[in-house]
Parts: sequence; structure tokens; C-alpha cells
Amino acid sequence: MDFDATQVALWRERTPTSKELWERTKELIPTGHGGGMGYFVPHPIVVDHAKGSKLWDVDGNEYVDLRIGDWVLIHGHCDERIAAAIDAQLERSVQIGAPEWDAAYRLAELLGERTPSIDKVRFFASGTDANLSAIRLARVHTGRTKVAKAAGAYHGTADVLVVGTSTLRDPADQVPIGVPAHAADEVVEIPFNDPDGAAAILEREGADLAAVLIEPVLTTAGMIPATSEFLQRLREVTERLGIVLVFDEVVTYPAAFGGGQAHYDMTPDLTTLAKVIGGGIPCSAVGGRREIMDLLEPDAHGGEAPLSIMSTFGGNQIAMAAGAECLRLLTPAAHERMARLGDRARDGINALGARYGIPLQATGLGHLIGLHWTDVPVVDLPSRMTGDREKVANLILALDNLGYYQTFTGVFFLSTVIDEAEVDGFLAALEQALHRLGYVDGGDAGTPDQAPIEVGGK
Repeated sequence: MDFDATQVALWRERTPTSKELWERTKELIPTGHGGGMGYFVPHPIVVDHAKGSKLWDVDGNEYVDLRIGDWVLIHGHCDERIAAAIDAQLERSVQIGAPEWDAAYRLAELLGERTPSIDKVRFFASGTDANLSAIRLARVHTGRTKVAKAAGAYHGTADVLVVGTSTLRDPADQVPIGVPAHAADEVVEIPFNDPDGAAAILEREGADLAAVLIEPVLTTAGMIPATSEFLQRLREVTERLGIVLVFDEVVTYPAAFGGGQAHYDMTPDLTTLAKVIGGGIPCSAVGGRREIMDLLEPDAHGGEAPLSIMSTFGGNQIAMAAGAECLRLLTPAAHERMARLGDRARDGINALGARYGIPLQATGLGHLIGLHWTDVPVVDLPSRMTGDREKVANLILALDNLGYYQTFTGVFFLSTVIDEAEVDGFLAALEQALHRLGYVDGGDAGTPDQAPIEVGGK
């Protein structure tokens, strides 16, 4: 991928200490990031501290954070109310190998109150854990083994979750390196936002399908919302064929009060959650119909549960306390405000595309925003792949140089601490980036005789 030489040079000029410390960290940690989340050209920033909607790198540069801790920090960095809840729990307990009162109960109660499909809930540590556990529950409930998921979806890092078509690698590479080929035998892929096409595949494979795992918004592929017709057809077909419908709301849960399923007025059999529900502390969950969740309950089966899934850090008291406070603060009014700001950002991006006659468009729902460079309406993976990913990546680099932090994938996230001025500032910076890169005529287009250069990666 070619990156604009002027923007690369500016990035290096602004962040020399980040480069130095990143290189030192890479000697101990592959990618230099403890979780390995994403690749950055020519090098990432190294963060010194963060507060609210802002973060500061070790070179003293300030950024509006539109990555929000890899999609986690819905109330921004270092929220004092969540910190107080953590401090209070630290005085009581941190990690106990027994039931405790009352952090896990409070979080479970909040989840059930705002998500009618959740009768019972079980806690884990990551989104991958939650999705694997949901699949196991579905397999035991149905006596079947296969899982259906949408082309372009991302559900975690386990073998059964990563096979199929992905935007994170060459779409033709159905089985990533390190994954045994037989993992693909357990996965059926369905087209996103194609009710007839998806239904036909489910009808054909239904006798072997334990679960359909679906995101209400195709997140990693560019924040592409599902249509109501698509989700309703999935619900009708899975119910008729006895397939467990699992909504993966690891990312989408903050998009509306009660999650994406509330926005679409849908009732899945199981829901998987993570990220925001821990208030910044590692936490995930599976919740759903009592009949299915009670497969984990010995007392519902004469003293011996059909399925046992253990998670050492599932229900960690610090995560439960932080998550409960985070959800308490995530009121209907907070969701409505984020949705309004999300609409403001998406409308502003689309308006820039129209004003300059360029194929710039936005997708998303609530606080989720996807940026695309294509004149084809982005509704699924094939339409998303028509986009010019190089132009999007260069826009992101220019935005980072202008103080709006994100990765090269073109997805952005708002939080409850973002305000209208910051959204408008982002839109103004995006317009400036278009000029600096020479993607539109006039204004600040950078150095016009400076050709792009090749910098790492695909």
C-alpha cells in the first residue's frame, strides 16, 4: 500500500520518541503492543496518558481518541465514577474462587433489565471466550456441530471463528495460516444483508447447524448495518429449523439501549457481549434463554449440568464493579446523544463526498462510523471491497497527523464524552486531509510534486 510521503514525513517528525520507545518495546513484545491490535505505518504512537476523550503520546502530541481503547471506553479514559467503583471494590475483594455478593449480581441484573432476550448470563474474560462458549451451548442444545456466520464478520481468534472470508486478510484465503484445514468443515458462510441467499443456505445446511452467529452491524468490515429484513429472515428460518440464533454484540451493544437487538426489535436465543460491559476491565458474557443457559446449571438437571464451562477470570469482581457502574451511566439519554452525534458525523462525511463530487461515504449505527471510498452503496462484504482502501488509509494517516487518532481500517467510535465541537473538528480535519492529500482541488493539498512512497504491509 502506498502512503503519502509528505504525511509519512510529518508523522515521523511529530513522533520520534514514540518510534524510539516502540522499537525498544518490540524487542520484548511482537508488534510492540501487548495485545497486538493492529499495524501502523510508519510506526504507532506510544501513549503517555489519557483522560476523557483525549490521549497524549510520549512526544506531547494531543489527540481526540476515536479508537476508544479498541472499542471499549464508552465513557472515555479514566472516568472518575468508574474509578471510584473500582476503588470501592478493591477494599472488598478482587478475585475469589467462590460466589460473592454483590458485583456480579448487579451487572447481571443490569444486563437483563435492558436486554429482554437475556434471562440468565454467564461471565468470561474476552469476546472470543464468549463466542466459543455460545457455540458450545448451541451444540449441546441442538445436538449438531456446524456454525453459520456472515462473510466478512469477525467474532474472535479461535479456529472456528477465523475461517471464512475476512477483510483482515486476502478474502480468497479462507483458512488463515496456523489453522487446520478441517476447521473450515464446521463453518457455513452466509451472505450479509441477502435474506433470500442466506435463507437458502440455512435451509440446505440446517440439519447440521447448531448456531447462526451474526453481528447486527458488520463491524470490522466497515460498520455496515444489517437490514431489518435480513435479521427478521434469520430469526424466522433459525426458529423454524431449530437453530440457535446468536447475536454477537461484543462491539454493537452500546449502539442502542439494549444493544443492536433493541434497535432492530429482535430477540435472539443467545447474546455474546464484551468490551464495554467491563468498564475498561477485561470482561465478556453469554446471556440468553433460560432453557439454554440452564445447560450450565446443575440444579436444573438433577445435580449434574450437561455442560461445564469454567473461566478463572469470568466474574472477576473488579470487572463486575467497573462494568456495573459503566452500564449504570449508559442511560437511554446517553445512547440517544451518541446516536445524534453519530448521525452528525455520518451526515457530515456524506456531505463532503457530495460537495466535492468524490465517492466518500459513511456507514454505521449509533456511535459506530465506517469511512469508505467507493461510489457503490456499502451494504455487505462485496460492496465494501469495491472501496479504495489506500485512499482511506492515507486519510486516516492525515487525520492522525491532525490530532484525530484511529487505525487504518476506517472505522471510528464516539463516546459519551465526545461533544459536537469535537465531531465538527473531526469533519473539518477530514476536509483538510482531503486537500492535503490532493484528493480534492484547491485548499491545503500539501506538496503537490511529492509522490507517494511504498511503506510496509499490504
